[in-house]
Amino acid sequence: MVGISRDPQETNDRFRASLGLPYPLVGDPHGTLCRVYRVTWPIIGLAQRVTYLIARDHRVRMAFHDELFMQRHSEKACTALEAGAPA
Repeated sequence: MVGISRDPQETNDRFRASLGLPYPLVGDPHGTLCRVYRVTWPIIGLAQRVTYLIARDHRVRMAFHDELFMQRHSEKACTALEAGAPA
C-alpha cells in the first residue's frame, strides 16, 4: 500500500508520522502521478480522492472514487481483497 498526495514530501512525512501509518506516503507536488492515473479535476487541477487496487502484474483491479467519505476507501479495498480480487 502506498499513499500519494499532491503535498510536498516533507508534509507527507510529518502526516504519516503523526498518524503512525504503516505504509509510505509519496509526495507528488508537480502532479506527475496524478496525471498518469488521471485523477486531476479538469479546470481546477486538484487531485481527486481515488483508491486503486493494483496487482503485481501492474493491472488496476479496482478503482474507487469518493470525495466525502474517506472511510469508504479502506472499506472498499478490504472488501475487494477479501473477495479475492486478483492481485
